[in-house]
Amino acid sequence: MRIKEASKATGLTNHTLRYYEKSGLIAPVPRDESGHRFYRKHDISWLHFVKCLKSTGMPLKDIQEYAAKVGDANNQGEFLLQIMQQHKIRLESQLTETKEFLTHIDWKINHYQELLAEHQ
Repeated sequence: MRIKEASKATGLTNHTLRYYEKSGLIAPVPRDESGHRFYRKHDISWLHFVKCLKSTGMPLKDIQEYAAKVGDANNQGEFLLQIMQQHKIRLESQLTETKEFLTHIDWKINHYQELLAEHQ
């Protein structure tokens, strides 16, 4: 699919798709005979994965290092596992903190609902 279709499929802008390719977040996308980028199914899957990592707070530097190692047949498994485990630990910590925030917000909501109920 062309860049416009890839943009629609991933929710990323054309500019972002070009930037991801230029910065090494995705492998170079093949081009058709006219020189236009042609995204394949696995390119779209990879873009969704990169979007997931970025949306969950993984630094671009880490995503770039991860992307560089994915295609490297030498010593990739240990590094890839380690970076995913570190990211999971960060996410779990954020999730714990978010749950604590939600508990406090729920308490506030209940408090205000009780105040409103008393005045009715």
